[in-house]
Parts: sequence; structure tokens; C-alpha cells
Amino acid sequence: MINCITSAIYFFSANCITEIYKGKSYYGGPDYECTKCGAIFWYQERVVYLSAQNRIIYNLCCRGGKVSLPAFQPRPPLLQELITFNGGPRANKFMHHIRQYNSIFAFTSLGVHIDRSINTGNGPYVFRINGVVHHRIGSLLPEPGNRPEYAQLYIYDTEHEVSNRLGILRNDDSSNDLDPNIVADIIKMLDTYNPLVQKFRMARDRLLSPNAPNISIKLIGTQTTHGDRYSLPTASELAALIVGNSDSGVGEFDIIVESCSGQFKRIYPTHPALMALQYPLLFPYGEMGFQLGIKYKQIGNEPLKGRENVTMLEYYSYYEHYRKNEPNPYTCCGRLSDQACVNTYSCIESERLTYHFFHQSELRSETYQGITEAISKGATLGKHVGVKRILPSSFVGSKRYLIQNYHDSMAICRVYGAPKYFVTYTCNSNWPEIIEALRCEPGQKPRDRNDIIVRVFHMKLHELLDDIKEGIVFGPIIGGNYLTNIFSHC
Repeated sequence: MINCITSAIYFFSANCITEIYKGKSYYGGPDYECTKCGAIFWYQERVVYLSAQNRIIYNLCCRGGKVSLPAFQPRPPLLQELITFNGGPRANKFMHHIRQYNSIFAFTSLGVHIDRSINTGNGPYVFRINGVVHHRIGSLLPEPGNRPEYAQLYIYDTEHEVSNRLGILRNDDSSNDLDPNIVADIIKMLDTYNPLVQKFRMARDRLLSPNAPNISIKLIGTQTTHGDRYSLPTASELAALIVGNSDSGVGEFDIIVESCSGQFKRIYPTHPALMALQYPLLFPYGEMGFQLGIKYKQIGNEPLKGRENVTMLEYYSYYEHYRKNEPNPYTCCGRLSDQACVNTYSCIESERLTYHFFHQSELRSETYQGITEAISKGATLGKHVGVKRILPSSFVGSKRYLIQNYHDSMAICRVYGAPKYFVTYTCNSNWPEIIEALRCEPGQKPRDRNDIIVRVFHMKLHELLDDIKEGIVFGPIIGGNYLTNIFSHC
């Protein structure tokens, strides 16, 4: 083993003594692959109780082969030239402004407050949002007197499309840094490869005809799956259809984009076209995203037990793992990948909140809504007591989750006394394991792969916890198995 400083831990006691904990292991690069899906892992990320000396199993990617999804197609030639970390000045400038380029081609709005106050220094770029993300899409044509935006730019005044798209960012400081030639090339690329763009172009041609019909575009919200695999759309199951009557054959999750309407319609997190509409540069072929009803893959002759469908978390976990020689929009596109990952997290969190909203009776939330709790909050009159939606302590980040953790910590202090040490664990983005992991994509810097940083930090954090439990750092611990169980949930 090679000894190296892997983390810094500061112990604050009554005398304010500061010490540094030196990790004992160097993990090397991610040299192991999942035998089921080919995802890249470190040996320390294996499932310990299922793995043996000659049988290493991972389940963070595909649940041991139960999740089977198609690989992404190779990028179009233009994006292969631009989305690279070791290209020339043109590619470097594009990667620096890739979020702005994607924004001017997005079909939908990213309805959220973006916190830009955090990116004030020379540190890694951070995409941070406040509030709930709402993806909305408007009509095909703008209201009279309003300038076109988002999907309307694929329909309205396409003779001046380059200037119209650049005009979206006229209030942004980076608008002058965008290359009009790159914008024109992306327009041609999307017209060639993206079926969603082609449908909007067809709608434009029909609206420009002398006898312009009243047409709409239906974004299909549910698709059938084939066998045990999730299938990409084929010619017989397009993600978008041009319809004449928006009231005919509309499914529960379908989105109708009308020719002219002043209202915005929300795209739900379970809509299969959500990510393709928001990130046309990440999904240039209009790939379908997560949808309800994706089935697990049956392994061998064993029947599936319990749940049969892939969850949204499992779907995005599968795709956010890197695989060799396979383009990955969630890991290999710089700042735009960071935005997409935050977006997918918000979708997962939204679905969890939706589940708790509609399953209050199953979660026994009525036990929280009694008279005692109402009186404790000052609701002394009957008119003040209403029906509430309760988030249980199992929902991470909820009020009851925080209160439960507080009570647990106070119970420990009551039995074993006040804590003696305050431990801070920090991460160094230049750890050799992180640098070694970047060799798969030449030219990448640690700031381009936040997923790698988090995974290495997680491994070394558990190494520290193991050393604490074994008595290496602070000596023998008191509390026995009780404290050991607490550490196992960290």
C-alpha cells in the first residue's frame, strides 16, 4: 500500500488542538467494470456481502443486471468536434459557453431561480438552484407584439433564426462571446438529426401555406416497451405528431402545443420527451427519456419478486455511470452535464414529493394531524385546523427527519455525555485517485467530473469511519454496536 495524505480532519477539543488524519490507502484508478452493464467502478465500491475473491458485484448502476437500457448513439460530427476537452480554441470556447448555446436551442423554459452568487472566485463552476424546477412550453407562434422564444424560434421568422436566437441572451454578459457560425452549424445539425426539430419545421411549413390550417403538435407522453428492454422511438412510434384537432385522442400524459395560445403548459418529470426538449445539445437525436412502465430485465429463469418497474432514480443512476467508448451526456459535457444532473435530481425529488402527497393514508399521516399537534401550533379554533400533507421522517430533509436526528443525537449525549471532538472532513480535488480516473476522457479537469470527486470522497469517508469504529483514530469506542450502527448510516 502507498501511504498518502487523503483527507484533513480537525479535532477541536477544549484546548483547540488541531490534528491531521492520514488515510492509509491509495485506490488507484477505476479499473473494474460491472459484468452486467460495463459501468466503471473502483474495487472499494463493490457490494461486499455479495462479492468474493473471483466474483465482484456492483449494483449502483444496473441493480445486478435488472436495469437494462440502450446505449447512447455516437454524437453527430459537429458535436464530436465541439464537445471535447482537448480540442482547439473553437472547442474550448464552445465548452466554456455550452450552457448558453443549449439555452438558445431549448424547446422549454427552465423555470427556476439560478443562484449565480456562488461562482464569484476562481474555484470550480457550481450550478445551484433555489426552489422547484418547472419545465414549461408555450405555443407554436408568439402573441402579437411579443418576441419569439424557446420552441417558437423553430417556427417564427426562421430566415433570421441566428440573430433571433442570439438575441435571447442580449441581457447576458456572455452573449457577445457566442459564435454565430457555431449557431448556424447547430441549426443545420438539428434539422438533420433531431426528429423533434423536424416536426416543428413541418408545422412551420404548414402554418406558412396559403390556407394555413389550425394545427397543433402532440408530444406523446406514454409509449409501449418491448420485452424486457426500454426501446428508442422508431418510425412507428414518434415522440411528436402533428394533429389537426387537439381534442382527439389525447392521452393523460400527452402535451399539446397549440398554434397560438398565451398559456404555458408544464412538462411533467415523467414525460419521455422532457430531457430532449430541455437539452437538445445533449440529446441531438431526440432520445426519449424516463417514462412510466419500463420493466426490469428478467435474469435467468427466476421470476421477478416485488416491484417490476424501473424507478426514476434507477433510470438516471444507470445513465450517470461512465462506460468506456460510450458517449455520456450526463458526465462528459462539462457545465451542461452539471446542469442536467441537478435537473434530474430535482425531477427525482419532485416525484418523491408527489408520492407522499398522494399516499398520505398509506403513510399513516393521519396520526400527525391530531388535536394535540394542532393545539401545540396554536390552532385553538376548529376553523384553523385543516387537511395537511405530512412529510414523514423517512423523507430526507423534511422537518420530522431533522427532528428525529436531533432526538437521536440528544439520546446519545444523555447516555454517553457531551461530544469531545468536532470532526471536519475535507476533499482535495487533486487526489491521485481523481486524476487517475480522468484518463478515460483526455483533457478533462477535476472540475469537469463532479461525480468522480463525490465517489472518491465517499470511499475515503467510509475508510475514516471504519478506522474510527476499529479504534485506530481515537482509540477504543464506547457504546458498542449501537454507535457502530449509527456510523453505518453515515
